[in-house]
Amino acid sequence: MYDKSPLGSIMVIGGCGNLGSRLVNTLLQRQLSSKLCVLDLNIPSNPNSKSLVTYHVCDITQKEDVRSIFQKTRPHVIFHTASPPPMLKDLNLFLRVNVTGTRNLLECAQEIGCVKVFVYTSSASVVHDADGDLHNGDETYPLVFLPQQKEVYSHTKALADQLVLASNRRGQMRTVSLRPSGIFGENDGLQVKALVDSAAAGKFKVQIGNGKNLFDFTYIDNLVDAEILAAQKLLNQSDSVPDEERVDGEAFTVTNDEPVPFWSYSRAIGAAAGYPTDETKIKTIPRWVGMVLATLVEWFVWVISFGRRRPVINTVVIKYSTMERTYNIDKIKKRLGYRPRVSMQEGIRRSGASFHKDKRDL
Repeated sequence: MYDKSPLGSIMVIGGCGNLGSRLVNTLLQRQLSSKLCVLDLNIPSNPNSKSLVTYHVCDITQKEDVRSIFQKTRPHVIFHTASPPPMLKDLNLFLRVNVTGTRNLLECAQEIGCVKVFVYTSSASVVHDADGDLHNGDETYPLVFLPQQKEVYSHTKALADQLVLASNRRGQMRTVSLRPSGIFGENDGLQVKALVDSAAAGKFKVQIGNGKNLFDFTYIDNLVDAEILAAQKLLNQSDSVPDEERVDGEAFTVTNDEPVPFWSYSRAIGAAAGYPTDETKIKTIPRWVGMVLATLVEWFVWVISFGRRRPVINTVVIKYSTMERTYNIDKIKKRLGYRPRVSMQEGIRRSGASFHKDKRDL
């Protein structure tokens, strides 16, 4: 049963992205907003909800532009879902958007004085170095920064995570940081599309490692549930709540609570899109061989592109496909009452079907 507590005037930052648009549609369906605004860098045509939602084009790295829109819209609740794609390697871009942009949003929200709730979409990767295995990690683990952190995306997400939690109770605003792991869902043009493309090309006939490494993922509708639950809890939470029940100023890891073998998940996505892999014909390559080959390919592409390109098969891909990364989500279950509504099996079916080969051939 959904919590029907209204949220009032809402602003969704990055509301035209896959997660943001899903959140906007859910807020509309559940009638949780008295006024719903979307702020994004690019606003596509969206006739289905244009009459119900106010759209604002804005670069969050430009503080004056953010301030102007906040003063006009005066939201009570802000959901911040905006970020460049994780696979980019542009540290300066990530610093501008994830760190400076988040700081601008927080400072402008505090200045206008009407924002009560700020929900930030962080990443579970902020407590992982993107190199070794992680077993049952949780919110007690320290944030990992460069140089220990190997991914610049995760480094900047950790910096923004810090900013959000440090801004809690500055004035009347309450903040929370949600940390999903491996978001996937329908029409996901990043992770899901890449897996479907690989399955269509027959690339899953070759497996790196023994295929037993477990990975935690988060289906997009379950993350949307967590976003809304967090906002509702913050609005209704008493200032005198015990520390063990607090939501404000806290981080919460979000997953489907169903760790699955990475390669099994990847092949299942492909199969759901109509590209099954014959598992009797899978060839297994040791991890170290994959790393050597990926390193050679990276150097070759780097040389011929003068450092401007990175190959699809690279050392990061090899590491992620062979590492184990699982999380404990007891905290969000206890404090927010979060339970994944959509199972991994159903989430995979829906996600793969959105890129089904019958649709791609049209």
